[in-house]
Amino acid sequence: MKARAAFLMAIFAFGAANAASAADRLYTAYNIWFEKPDRVYSTGYQKGNMLAAGSEVKEVKRSRGKLEFTDVKQDMKFSAEFVGKHHPGLTAEQWMDRFLTTRDFAALTKGLTASEIKAIRAGQVKAGMSKKAVLVSVGNPPEVGTASTNLDVWKYWRDRFRNYEVKFGGGKVTGSAQ
Repeated sequence: MKARAAFLMAIFAFGAANAASAADRLYTAYNIWFEKPDRVYSTGYQKGNMLAAGSEVKEVKRSRGKLEFTDVKQDMKFSAEFVGKHHPGLTAEQWMDRFLTTRDFAALTKGLTASEIKAIRAGQVKAGMSKKAVLVSVGNPPEVGTASTNLDVWKYWRDRFRNYEVKFGGGKVTGSAQ
């Protein structure tokens, strides 16, 4: 895990993402929702359009709590800004590290069932999904509602006014008011 973080830091620090080799490509680590690509919410509001998990990105820039990148397929620029009050105990760097990965969709979903992959592609949470599958489908829950993903209840937001819980038993989704 430390090696992966160091690798990503090196890419961001030296701006090498644009000139990276095929093995060093960066991808979205989970499905990311947006109404306007220039304003992706730090709480992960799940409304609007969805940039799929495993989407290749380029032109990655980090600056004081802000992450910018461009989706390769759509040539659309995205901007996400860290809001600390939604993520108590997390730094902006830690929060940004969650967005991007060196793993494409096949690698992100390796070991998951066909039904989990179908739900991920639809941006859904379904009974029986593993915690790993939920993280790829809807990302990490904001720490303001879920202190740790080791807990058996995770709280997500649809928008400013609506939220839902995902309940786990034995590491699998047992219920969701999604």
